Amino acid sequence: MRKIDLERRLSGKDILRTVKRSPVAIAVLVLLAVFPYLCSNIYLMNVVIEVFFFAALGVAWNVLGGLAKQISWASACFFTIGAYAGIMMYLSVKLSPWISMFIGIIAACLFALVIGAPCFRLRGVFFSIATISCTTILRQCLIVFKNVTGGSVGLNFGIRKNYSLWMLTFKSKIDFYYIALIWMLICVAIFVFVKRSRLGYYLRAVREDEDAASSLGIVPSSLKTKAFLISASMMAVTGTLYVFRLGYVDPNALCAHDISVKIGLIAILGGMGTTWGPVLGAFIIIPLLELCNYYLQDFAGGGAGYALYGLLIVLIVLLRPSGLITLADVIREKLAKRKAARAVKGV
Repeated sequence: MRKIDLERRLSGKDILRTVKRSPVAIAVLVLLAVFPYLCSNIYLMNVVIEVFFFAALGVAWNVLGGLAKQISWASACFFTIGAYAGIMMYLSVKLSPWISMFIGIIAACLFALVIGAPCFRLRGVFFSIATISCTTILRQCLIVFKNVTGGSVGLNFGIRKNYSLWMLTFKSKIDFYYIALIWMLICVAIFVFVKRSRLGYYLRAVREDEDAASSLGIVPSSLKTKAFLISASMMAVTGTLYVFRLGYVDPNALCAHDISVKIGLIAILGGMGTTWGPVLGAFIIIPLLELCNYYLQDFAGGGAGYALYGLLIVLIVLLRPSGLITLADVIREKLAKRKAARAVKGV
């Protein structure tokens, strides 16, 4: 691998090239920017805000899961740590979330180091199995230390009357809409930067053949730990922003396997290792869950919605195992073939 490739960084030309290659993505982003002024439905806006936050979580998961192919199911832990850091600092000393999110980042990174040290000695599915228990352990700790965390009931902000950006207290949902959108785009930018950095190239080398990468002097455990810390930090910040939008924190709702699975599925179904895959996955899975829960909540005790949701996921995995984002490549190839065929006929 050439040195010039390893030292490649984002530049103005790279951004212009990305814009030219992703006209649909740019058009969608412009539409999302004006969406609050086109739609007055509060429920629909809440769904889109949820999409933004889970897209950010999916992109964060993609740093480790997509680039290094280390499938972690401990994502809910870092998300929850950021949420608790935000609400606890606010309730105790009225600390702004813009400051408490750094406390959440530090706590999430420490937790990532603790679980990463033993887990990264394992490979493949064994690593994934080892991370499953982390969510349960953290949830039980949050429930047991109820004097600090509120136990199984959780914590809530109560009524907040002082509206300000500094405290993330707003009268309208539009403010949180743009905060969530901007944070999602920041997460995408972080992922692109990591992917094009030396760390990104080494992670992909480890993903393809860990033994061969080790023989070249690369230390896989160190690289995975760095990616894990970046991913955990992004999830912690998302958790802090999310809890200020939600208004309360509940260990059984946030620190749950369902959240970790949802985050992983968003990235996997959208397209692991791709820039816009998790965003596309979030725009499909989150509304799909909402539709299933709304229209099928009265069938089979509420389980019919989850059954249909699971069936659709299985179909997507079988039909597009490399992710739904690859459909864009298929469409692009067909258009290119048609253009070439027309050029031949014209000649």
